[in-house]
Amino acid sequence: MLLLSLIWLVIGLLLGALACGAKLRPASWGKPGWLTMLGIGMVSTLLGGWLGTWLFGPQYATVTALWFGVLCVSLLPWLFKRRKLATSVGAGADDVGRG
Repeated sequence: MLLLSLIWLVIGLLLGALACGAKLRPASWGKPGWLTMLGIGMVSTLLGGWLGTWLFGPQYATVTALWFGVLCVSLLPWLFKRRKLATSVGAGADDVGRG
């Protein structure tokens, strides 16, 4: 399982790098945002691999890790950006009536 975990980490590193190349990270993350994307890729594929091992067995764990990593790398930055936007819009709406 150690070898599979290392393979999943490498796959996650590659997914994070591909996501950076595709410019999927929000611009608000700034320059160190590429490290965040690599971290999201590595952590999500590792979690996906362990989840796949638990659900489907070690035969399909790597495929599960790959798909879980792709979903997380593509959706998590969008969700973080959306949450930040909703938080900033919500704070501004509360302050308007109290002027």
